[in-house]
Amino acid sequence: MAHCQNCGWELKKTHRTVFQKLLYSGAFVCPRCGLRTRRFRPRLRVTSIFVLSRYTHCINCGSARVHRLAKRDRVDTMSHHPLSVIQHLTFAPLNKCPACRLQYFDWRRPEPAPDSDKTS
Repeated sequence: MAHCQNCGWELKKTHRTVFQKLLYSGAFVCPRCGLRTRRFRPRLRVTSIFVLSRYTHCINCGSARVHRLAKRDRVDTMSHHPLSVIQHLTFAPLNKCPACRLQYFDWRRPEPAPDSDKTS
Protein backbone atom coordinates (compact mmCIF):
# COMPACT_ATOMS: atom_id res chain seq x y z
CA MET A 1 0.00 0.00 0.00
CA ALA A 2 1.17 3.56 -0.65
CA HIS A 3 2.31 5.90 2.09
CA CYS A 4 1.57 9.59 2.70
CA GLN A 5 4.05 12.11 1.28
CA ASN A 6 3.64 14.41 4.30
CA CYS A 7 3.61 12.18 7.36
CA GLY A 8 4.50 8.67 6.10
CA TRP A 9 1.32 6.94 7.30
CA GLU A 10 -0.35 4.28 5.21
CA LEU A 11 -3.00 5.70 2.86
CA LYS A 12 -6.56 4.36 2.97
CA LYS A 13 -8.82 3.96 -0.05
CA THR A 14 -11.69 6.41 -0.31
CA HIS A 15 -14.83 6.58 -2.42
CA ARG A 16 -14.72 8.26 -5.82
CA THR A 17 -17.45 10.20 -7.59
CA VAL A 18 -18.71 9.00 -10.96
CA PHE A 19 -16.51 11.54 -12.76
CA GLN A 20 -13.49 10.51 -10.69
CA LYS A 21 -14.07 6.86 -11.61
CA LEU A 22 -13.60 7.81 -15.27
CA LEU A 23 -10.28 9.56 -14.66
CA TYR A 24 -8.69 7.80 -11.68
CA SER A 25 -8.04 4.14 -10.92
CA GLY A 26 -7.87 4.88 -7.21
CA ALA A 27 -8.37 7.65 -4.66
CA PHE A 28 -6.65 7.62 -1.27
CA VAL A 29 -6.72 9.67 1.92
CA CYS A 30 -4.28 9.85 4.83
CA PRO A 31 -6.06 9.20 8.14
CA ARG A 32 -3.50 11.26 10.06
CA CYS A 33 -3.06 14.51 8.07
CA GLY A 34 -6.01 14.30 5.65
CA LEU A 35 -3.92 14.47 2.45
CA ARG A 36 -5.92 13.27 -0.56
CA THR A 37 -4.19 11.69 -3.56
CA ARG A 38 -5.44 10.08 -6.74
CA ARG A 39 -3.88 7.74 -9.30
CA PHE A 40 -4.67 8.35 -12.99
CA ARG A 41 -5.75 5.42 -15.10
CA PRO A 42 -2.67 4.03 -16.90
CA ARG A 43 -4.21 4.37 -20.37
CA LEU A 44 -5.12 8.00 -19.72
CA ARG A 45 -1.61 8.74 -18.44
CA VAL A 46 0.06 7.25 -21.52
CA THR A 47 -2.31 9.08 -23.89
CA SER A 48 -1.64 12.39 -22.13
CA ILE A 49 2.12 11.79 -22.42
CA PHE A 50 1.70 11.14 -26.15
CA VAL A 51 -0.47 14.21 -26.76
CA LEU A 52 1.32 16.75 -24.56
CA SER A 53 4.99 15.91 -25.14
CA ARG A 54 7.36 17.87 -27.35
CA TYR A 55 8.89 14.76 -28.89
CA THR A 56 7.11 11.60 -29.95
CA HIS A 57 6.45 8.89 -27.35
CA CYS A 58 5.02 5.42 -27.83
CA ILE A 59 1.25 5.60 -28.01
CA ASN A 60 0.96 2.26 -26.19
CA CYS A 61 3.52 2.27 -23.36
CA GLY A 62 4.67 5.92 -23.22
CA SER A 63 8.35 5.11 -23.86
CA ALA A 64 10.51 7.88 -25.36
CA ARG A 65 12.93 5.36 -26.89
CA VAL A 66 11.37 5.23 -30.36
CA HIS A 67 12.91 5.46 -33.82
CA ARG A 68 11.74 6.20 -37.34
CA LEU A 69 11.16 3.53 -39.95
CA ALA A 70 11.50 3.93 -43.71
CA LYS A 71 8.70 1.44 -44.38
CA ARG A 72 6.27 -0.72 -42.43
CA ASP A 73 7.52 -3.90 -40.79
CA ARG A 74 4.90 -6.58 -41.48
CA VAL A 75 5.92 -8.65 -38.42
CA ASP A 76 5.23 -6.04 -35.74
CA THR A 77 1.78 -4.70 -34.94
CA MET A 78 0.40 -1.41 -36.18
CA SER A 79 -1.41 0.98 -33.84
CA HIS A 80 -5.11 1.59 -34.44
CA HIS A 81 -5.25 4.49 -31.96
CA PRO A 82 -7.41 7.31 -33.41
CA LEU A 83 -4.56 9.84 -33.16
CA SER A 84 -2.23 7.56 -35.10
CA VAL A 85 -4.85 6.91 -37.78
CA ILE A 86 -5.48 10.64 -38.23
CA GLN A 87 -1.76 11.32 -38.55
CA HIS A 88 -1.42 8.47 -41.05
CA LEU A 89 -4.05 10.18 -43.20
CA THR A 90 -1.88 13.33 -43.18
CA PHE A 91 1.17 11.32 -44.35
CA ALA A 92 3.04 11.46 -41.04
CA PRO A 93 6.29 9.46 -40.71
CA LEU A 94 6.21 5.94 -39.30
CA ASN A 95 7.72 5.35 -35.84
CA LYS A 96 8.46 2.13 -33.97
CA CYS A 97 8.75 1.44 -30.25
CA PRO A 98 11.27 -1.36 -29.60
CA ALA A 99 9.93 -1.89 -26.06
CA CYS A 100 6.43 -3.01 -27.09
CA ARG A 101 7.13 -3.56 -30.83
CA LEU A 102 4.37 -1.21 -31.91
CA GLN A 103 4.41 0.89 -35.06
CA TYR A 104 2.51 4.18 -35.19
CA PHE A 105 2.41 7.45 -37.11
CA ASP A 106 3.44 10.81 -35.63
CA TRP A 107 4.73 14.09 -37.04
CA ARG A 108 6.97 14.88 -34.07
CA ARG A 109 10.50 13.61 -34.21
CA PRO A 110 11.95 11.16 -31.67
CA GLU A 111 13.72 12.57 -28.64
CA PRO A 112 17.44 13.05 -29.34
CA ALA A 113 19.69 10.58 -27.56
CA PRO A 114 21.84 12.17 -24.84
CA ASP A 115 25.46 12.46 -25.94
CA SER A 116 27.59 10.30 -23.66
CA ASP A 117 30.89 11.77 -24.88
CA LYS A 118 30.10 15.29 -23.60
CA THR A 119 31.74 16.13 -20.30
CA SER A 120 30.67 18.90 -18.00
